[in-house]
Amino acid sequence: MRKFTFGVLLMVILCNILVVSVYATSVAVETSITQNFYAVFTFSDINATIYRSIRSNVTANTVPTALYNNMVRKGYSGVGYSNQSINFNDTTYSIVSAFNLQGTSIINSTTNYAASTVTYQMNTGWRKFFLNVTTDFYFNFAQDFAQSLASWNRNTVGGITSYSYSNSTTGVSFSFQLPSDASSISASGDTLTFDVPYTASFEDNLISSPILILIALAVAGLIVYVYRRIKG
Repeated sequence: MRKFTFGVLLMVILCNILVVSVYATSVAVETSITQNFYAVFTFSDINATIYRSIRSNVTANTVPTALYNNMVRKGYSGVGYSNQSINFNDTTYSIVSAFNLQGTSIINSTTNYAASTVTYQMNTGWRKFFLNVTTDFYFNFAQDFAQSLASWNRNTVGGITSYSYSNSTTGVSFSFQLPSDASSISASGDTLTFDVPYTASFEDNLISSPILILIALAVAGLIVYVYRRIKG
């Protein structure tokens, strides 16, 4: 009976060691915002054995696909990602996954031409997803980053505002860095709202320019002239 008890205890200790090894992994997510989200997921301090076992399972699509599938399950169809990349460091046992995230379910904007501003509403709830790479490598970001964005730390350094959250116990951190020209910044729940200056494109300038009217009048006059010459 004592041998059995010792054996069970040993198995529990070994399982706890494995769990500690898995969850000892640090995760730092840094997101810079322009007209989309550029997200960089850095997984570091990965157990060497686990790192080698997942090395061939993780691709540039692993993280963004898991995120995308989670949003679709929640009913958000307007989600897309691009420019995905991944980098493995076999010396430090770390993985860096980066990609652009966009779509109408995540980003909406309204242009105020009179004020020359664009107002962006960014849905940051996409960060709450479950990442399952292997049975020994998974993260519940829905739980890790459950705290609403409005309650995160807001800092402004060098004129750049960011919202950040970190948990030293679980080893996870997340930050959203806004554009340097962002103003009227506010957060409500998981929605981030801010303004940026509106810069008219060449097409916008052309449309609002009186040149088009002059060209249209000239073309109309030419048509009338040609028509009269043909009739005459």
